[in-house]
Amino acid sequence: MFLRPSYFIIGERKCGTSSLFRYLVKHPNVLPGLLKEPNFFGKGTDFVTEHIDRYWSIFPPLKNDGDLSFEWPELNKEGVLYHEEVLVPRDSETHYITGEASANTFYEVAPELLFQHLPDIKLIVLIREPVERAFSHHRMYKRFMEEGRSGFDVTDFESDCRQEMHLISKGGTGTFLSPGIYLNQLKKWSAAYPKNQLKVITTNELDQQPQLVLNQLSDYLEIPHYEYGDFLNQRFNQAPSAVIDLDIKKELQNFYKPFNQELSEFLGKELTWDNF
Repeated sequence: MFLRPSYFIIGERKCGTSSLFRYLVKHPNVLPGLLKEPNFFGKGTDFVTEHIDRYWSIFPPLKNDGDLSFEWPELNKEGVLYHEEVLVPRDSETHYITGEASANTFYEVAPELLFQHLPDIKLIVLIREPVERAFSHHRMYKRFMEEGRSGFDVTDFESDCRQEMHLISKGGTGTFLSPGIYLNQLKKWSAAYPKNQLKVITTNELDQQPQLVLNQLSDYLEIPHYEYGDFLNQRFNQAPSAVIDLDIKKELQNFYKPFNQELSEFLGKELTWDNF
């Protein structure tokens, strides 16, 4: 028997989900699973139905068999992938919760599929200024292509984005730009899950007031507040910094502006992304 997940960071990709996950599992009442990003529900309805018991088994056992140890892939500031050993203490007197962070879920998984198997889960969505998010997403795919992985054919950021803006204007979708039109997906998840099971956080909020955000998440997940200290200064799975060309940056800001305004109204809070 295994702990059932209490929370799920469903995305979005390149918005800081790796860091948020690592902050959460630092909490003394939170245990990680064997994989921080299993991407289980992205494998399709038939696979999920046939292998759901395998999914439960990635989470910690109900029985306390001592501390948990893992090896997780991380990307350092130089862009080099490595495996980090993680040791998580566990005792018999503490009430624990667990969860995961498959960041592709928000955009790629049907909310109804997740609800079928996890109707009581607390969902967490991180959203980042969409131009920066698209740029980071494109750089990740370019890195994958240079590593020789298949299915990641990209050209330069400007050309790919202009092609996608044209596709979207004709009713299509784009690999890098469409995930940043957050409202489309939020409406689907809001229709599938009750309001008290969907929490949206901006990357700006996490960067600027991380302890406040983690306190809010503790309340949301019904666990005690915890003082993380300097641990919240760390960033995980962070690629080397780069700068977007100013011309395409302005084009994309204008492209996203009406979508961001609608999103701001839907969330009921001001977004300052057009001023970044």
